[in-house]
Amino acid sequence: MTVKMTVQGGLIYLTLVFFVATIIARRGGWRTIGNAFWGTGFVAAVASVIWRGLHTGHPPMQNLFEFFLCMAAALWPLSVLSRRHNGLDTTVQDALLGVLILIPAGFVFGEDVRRLPPALQSSLFIPHVGSYVAGYVLMARAALMALPLFKRDIASDLLRQTETASRQTATIGFVLLTLGLLLGSLWGKICWGHYWQFDPKEMWSLAAWLVYAGYFHERMAHGVRAPRVLAALLWTGLLFIVLTLTWINLSRLFVGMHNYA
Repeated sequence: MTVKMTVQGGLIYLTLVFFVATIIARRGGWRTIGNAFWGTGFVAAVASVIWRGLHTGHPPMQNLFEFFLCMAAALWPLSVLSRRHNGLDTTVQDALLGVLILIPAGFVFGEDVRRLPPALQSSLFIPHVGSYVAGYVLMARAALMALPLFKRDIASDLLRQTETASRQTATIGFVLLTLGLLLGSLWGKICWGHYWQFDPKEMWSLAAWLVYAGYFHERMAHGVRAPRVLAALLWTGLLFIVLTLTWINLSRLFVGMHNYA
């Protein structure tokens, strides 16, 4: 674990400070101050992404460090849009998610600039990676929203509101993950001549997609009769995402064509 003594590191740590301040303020009942911290943290997160893009000379989506920066920047708009749509205020959970995302970016992943490989110099680069950035953030938010579903004595009104909000969030995330898979398949055909290479990252991304497909099948088949099963499926899908982003990308046991860490 290392501290980044650079402008990039400073922007990351500034964002972390505002996200933590958001959690403290909102938990302390200072809603307006917390919202101000939350919005300022978003500005700092966007500044971090822009700085990285200017520093590298290409869209900052090449490796895990840049991917995590983009996920942190996507949190605020997705949080605001979600609250306006379903009325569920998840600012504290979203800020906590932002902290968890930025800790690896700030202290674990290196910030060395790498030349963009020819395979990534494609018009599909931004839409493919962008779909996964937004999709992963939404699926993480859906899992956090579903936490109350594990309670045995949850009130029926809260059950209905929580389940609806998590399902709607997961639905949009699932569409984006599907889009990411399809764009990745098309990209693979263009670059390597095949739509599917059975690459470790391809297989684990598909595994996560299948878990979420199982979630929607369970929801359509049985409704909310087993809310803990629905919540467990959302968390299982998130576990697969975490494994895909970290272990599969970082482990030398899974060397493939998509390793970008």
